[in-house]
Amino acid sequence: MSTTTTSQINTNPITHQPPPNNPIQFISLISRNDKPLYIQAFNIGEEEEEEEKQGEKQEGNTTPMNHTNADKFLKYNFLSHMALDIFTSPSSLSLREQQQQQQQQQDTHQNGDQIPVILLFIQDQVMVYGYETNNGLKIVIGLDQTRNFNDNGNGNHQNSLTKLRKLFLDVQKCYLRTIFNPLNQIYINSGTGISLNDDDDDDDSILQSPTFDRNIKKLVNSYIY
Repeated sequence: MSTTTTSQINTNPITHQPPPNNPIQFISLISRNDKPLYIQAFNIGEEEEEEEKQGEKQEGNTTPMNHTNADKFLKYNFLSHMALDIFTSPSSLSLREQQQQQQQQQDTHQNGDQIPVILLFIQDQVMVYGYETNNGLKIVIGLDQTRNFNDNGNGNHQNSLTKLRKLFLDVQKCYLRTIFNPLNQIYINSGTGISLNDDDDDDDSILQSPTFDRNIKKLVNSYIY
């Protein structure tokens, strides 16, 4: 079991509202050293958003999340740690073998343009998918089971899986562009007081930037299953 604690993830995020019927609930990134780098929820509803605004007006509350959204974020935090436990368990070997088999089939039929993903588990009507890159970065995405993309009405299950794999690939590309952007390195070294002794610390700091958050939000908003 992983010993990573909840406190290592930003506990004061701003949730985003995706387009109607978008099944994406959360996206999280975990480093090769099993440290959570980024987690964001995307399922805030219109009623909850209005409740949040009214609460701020009446009570002067400036917290970005109401209690309902805070509970959901903690839930997704917990699900991310469950995914990490699976990645770090001995059973993950079979997952890797499954990934390799999927990759071989994919290379045959799709020229290797997309990456394989694995359904890690289903918990509280959230389907949690994961993918571990060659450098150890773990990407976890949770989808609402009640909006199951496997039953999207057109009978094209493979097409839905292809779109999900593309989303993982796009998230990975967004991560790489952000991490290797020289301007972000300048920001890290610009007297912000951020330690540079740990690569994961650097990644964590960069991924908390509004730019990265906006880019991830765009990917979620453009996801059509």
